[in-house]
Amino acid sequence: MPSNHKEHPTISFRPSEWARKIIEQRAELSGMYKKDFITRSCVYSNIVVVGKNENIQRIVDEAQEMQAVMIELLEQIYSGRFKLSDESYNQLKEDYMAFTITLVDILDGAAYLFEKEAVKNRKNWKAELELEQYRNILKL
Repeated sequence: MPSNHKEHPTISFRPSEWARKIIEQRAELSGMYKKDFITRSCVYSNIVVVGKNENIQRIVDEAQEMQAVMIELLEQIYSGRFKLSDESYNQLKEDYMAFTITLVDILDGAAYLFEKEAVKNRKNWKAELELEQYRNILKL
């Protein structure tokens, strides 16, 4: 029987025995399901950028590609040629939001390559945004 429920793709990895024990201990103590703990850990953690020219060039190339696509979309919107189904538009929006958030996080993680002083005490803006959304839901 077909289901209207779309399954999310699986992401899997094989940590070392030691890393697995640490992950399981932290997940258990957090009070979250392991999948939620790992997801939140990946989404809200700092991204450490290794200062190799190839990595920096990849970031620059992705940003330039995003800029070119956004310019194309803007031209289509202004000309009236922008035709996407709601589903395609939502997918495009999700893809670019994910890329933009990741790019900001990567640039934050690479800040030490460009700034003379280490970046200290930066708030995790994604966690703050999520807390604000919860406050709005709870009307606090």
